[in-house]
Amino acid sequence: MTKTVNDIVKHLPDGISDSGMEEISKLVEDVVNERVEEEVKTLGAKVSSYLRMRINEFKEVALQELEDSDDTFRAVKVYESLKSVIAEDVESKDSESAITAYKEEVANLQETVERLNSQLSHTVNENTTLEGAVMSLKENLQDLSEVTKEPFKSSESALVITNEDTKPSHTTSESEANMFLTEDVIRLAQNLNN
Repeated sequence: MTKTVNDIVKHLPDGISDSGMEEISKLVEDVVNERVEEEVKTLGAKVSSYLRMRINEFKEVALQELEDSDDTFRAVKVYESLKSVIAEDVESKDSESAITAYKEEVANLQETVERLNSQLSHTVNENTTLEGAVMSLKENLQDLSEVTKEPFKSSESALVITNEDTKPSHTTSESEANMFLTEDVIRLAQNLNN
């Protein structure tokens, strides 16, 4: 650095005062410091990225060596593998049980819907039948109202029934007669009836 300062002094004109030299020296020093700071920052960033890369590589190598040499680490890896397999199995069983519950609920709801549809269909059929009956009754009522406007004429003859007691005829042949039935028994029976 002294050589560089001497080269700078040689190029300076003669007759510069000491205070001027100091100012020039201070300016050069500021420029040099500024340039050094820029270079240090650039180099620092490069070194930092290089170290980060190397640290990551070292970590990978150290992890690989740990996996290869340490039994506990291998056991943890095996445990994690088993845990993931078991978790998948448990999760699938849980989801199957949940699906089964939903299937049962859906089946119950479908059964209820079918029952309600059947009741609705039955009710619609009853309503249709009742509407037909009401229409028929209205027609019959209309026919009857038209018939009541006309006077009643009957073409039938009546049969007169009376409650009068008629005496039966007792003219039977001797062969048909009952031997226990005599004239006295017949009179006695007629008297009892009267």
